[in-house]
Amino acid sequence: MMRKFSQWVLTVLLILFLVLTFYAIFNAGSERSFFRLFIKETSYDVTITLALGAVAAGLAVALYAGRAETPLKQVLDMNVEYINELRKEGRSDEYIADSFLREAGSKKGIFHNIARRKILRYLSRL
Repeated sequence: MMRKFSQWVLTVLLILFLVLTFYAIFNAGSERSFFRLFIKETSYDVTITLALGAVAAGLAVALYAGRAETPLKQVLDMNVEYINELRKEGRSDEYIADSFLREAGSKKGIFHNIARRKILRYLSRL
């Protein structure tokens, strides 16, 4: 888990780069753009815009990576006792994962398979 200060710094940097990216998108090729203070040639505007967008995307991934699985892990953590009871009854991890997803209302598909793998990985560590 990321510390509060580093999370705050990444959030501020993300906002800064997003603002710069939007500015670059709407002022590409303009002679009056403030980018002319640094780069006189307008032919680099598209490259600058793509670079700013890539940096913003990288910051967003660094900031929000790993948060998607947190609710799933929390629900599994709340049900550890029930999972242990099912294991004592001789139920396999595959059965437990499938029944958990069935109760959650998950249908077959890509996200169902990803969640199933994450649940099986969690159960193997338990």
